[in-house]
This record gives sequence, C-alpha cells and structure tokens, in this order.
Amino acid sequence: MMNGLKKEQALLEAVQSAEMAAIRLRQYAAAELTGRQSATSVSGEAKDITSVEFTTEGWLSLLLPAMLPKRADGDRSRFLASLLRDAIRREYQETLLPKFRTCVLVYEHIYDISRSHRFIDHDNLELKHCQDVLEAAFLVNDTSPLCSAFQCSHRGESDSTRIWILTPEQFPEWLKRYPECWKSGTEIMQQ
Repeated sequence: MMNGLKKEQALLEAVQSAEMAAIRLRQYAAAELTGRQSATSVSGEAKDITSVEFTTEGWLSLLLPAMLPKRADGDRSRFLASLLRDAIRREYQETLLPKFRTCVLVYEHIYDISRSHRFIDHDNLELKHCQDVLEAAFLVNDTSPLCSAFQCSHRGESDSTRIWILTPEQFPEWLKRYPECWKSGTEIMQQ
C-alpha cells in the first residue's frame, strides 16, 4: 500500500500526464480541422501567395494573403497560422531556421484600397496564433524583454499582412526605409 506522500505524487504525475495529453489532442485537432475550414477563409491560392523571405537588407519578411482576424475569430486565426507554418516549412525544408535572440516584430496591416475606409483597431486584431508560430520557428523567446512589437496600417492593392522580424538595431532603419507603412495610415485617416 502507498504511503500518503507517494500517493499524492502519483496523483500529481497522472494529472500532469492527462493535461499534456489534452494539449496534444487540442493541437492535433486544430491542425486537422483547420484544413477543412480553409475554403471559406481565404482563396485557394492562399498557400501560393503566403511567403517567407530575407530581403536584400537582411530583414526577414513574411506575407499573409489576408488581414489578421479580429480576436473573436479563432478559427480563421488558426487557419492563417497554419498558412504561415506551411510557408516556413516550404522555405526552410533544406536549411536551418535563423534564430533571433532579441527582435522587433513589425505587423504591417495592409487594407485593400478599393474597399471602404474601414480600419480595425490594433488591439482588436488577433496576433497570438501567428506570433506563436513565429516564436517556435524564429525566436528564442517572445517575452517582452527580448521581443518588442510595432503595428502599422496603410492601404494597398489587397488585404494582407506583412510581418517583419528585425533585430532592434535594424528597426530604426526599417522606419526610415518604409515611412509609407506607418505614416500614410494616419494621413489617410485624417482626410
């Protein structure tokens, strides 16, 4: 018969094992179900236009074929995260992923110029699922002392989201090179 301490330890280990199994099951279900829900979220060309590339400046740029969803739209958020994950796997199937110890994540929200003058408040956009993918692939950790975030919005040819991963030293140069990303949104809204 187990003494009280051993029994408590065994129970805690069983609970921990059950929790881990539940997490793995949720991740598996999200991965499997996301593919079936994708038809209504983004066009069939989505996989082709989701891209991951290093620019000539050495900046990592990731392009999603849609706006990041509002916080309440968890299914679409998981779908976009899976597009991002697939694009990273395609781009880096033969090479090691670069890892950033410290970084600035720039979320560039691009709104279709032909549509209404709508802009979504940044605090209503769901970044978590995509940021989790970015952390797993490229970041040592996304804790705030190591990872800062900057969001900007502007109009473009179609709804999309470009995510830049920059070192803290590269960020001021990005701001200088791409003022249209962060200045034009506020100018348009003032018109």
